[in-house]
Amino acid sequence: MLQFFTLFAKQVLSFTGFQAGKVPAKAYQALLTAFSDILDHDVVMLKDLVKLAKACPGKLVLDDTGNPKYGLKHLTRKLKILTTGGYQSGFKILLFLWDCPYGRIPIGFALWHKGTRAINELALEGISLLRNRYKLKPEALVADGAFSTDKMMKRLEHYGWACVMRCRSDRKLGKERAIKLIVRGYGSAQGYLKNKTKVKIFRRKNRLFICNRMLWSMEKVVTVYKRRWKIEEVFRAVKQCLGLNRCQQHSRRAQVLYLLVCFILFTCLELNSSGSVYATAHSVISGDIDLKNLIPESLFASP
Repeated sequence: MLQFFTLFAKQVLSFTGFQAGKVPAKAYQALLTAFSDILDHDVVMLKDLVKLAKACPGKLVLDDTGNPKYGLKHLTRKLKILTTGGYQSGFKILLFLWDCPYGRIPIGFALWHKGTRAINELALEGISLLRNRYKLKPEALVADGAFSTDKMMKRLEHYGWACVMRCRSDRKLGKERAIKLIVRGYGSAQGYLKNKTKVKIFRRKNRLFICNRMLWSMEKVVTVYKRRWKIEEVFRAVKQCLGLNRCQQHSRRAQVLYLLVCFILFTCLELNSSGSVYATAHSVISGDIDLKNLIPESLFASP
């Protein structure tokens, strides 16, 4: 299986995007067969990378990124371009990232496209799988304000997971907006959400953070939240090193398979890099490092 994966990985590293016609049919079918039990699920967890995460305490970072696509009308949604205010066709990639001393490990992902549930529902399914099936418990879950819904906060309270997220300016504690309860621009307030979940909200000028640990300080909350930028670094590296949005296939399974290969390959580059992922990827492309030496066979034992 490793030899088939490396054929695919080499094409990904060449930055030409994946085209099934450029990969031997046997290799492509072997990969589809090997991962057949997870390719058709809305949320894909990379079992062996989750095992790796369990061996190293860390934080779970959650975020999504846009993936522009054209010609996939059966999948794509209309996505807003934040930099220009315009729109483009595509889908979003929701990533579950394990941030630990060993590095940044993508342990799962989901595609938000036409026909799937809301992206927050995919996030809830993902953390449910990590907790109930894989028995993973992060030091904290970190995410931006789009994921700090009442339902998410209630679920995390039930799981006993600590969390730090950005908070909307209209978030209420009881019947009062939190931003009005902290009038000086700095400080915190405790209270209950509509579903009776107890939370603590911190205000730092016009930025609000929500946390479910009443004893945590402003300094700790801000320090933990800064780890969210790790996922932005991963998105940037995977797009620039591996061409995350360059899969040319029109089937959903091919798109998922491509993302799966990208994230496994990124993890191998990350854990084997002495300097940066970019330098390691360049060394593989130039032939200074053998790709087979970076990818353990164990990753394909039981996907």
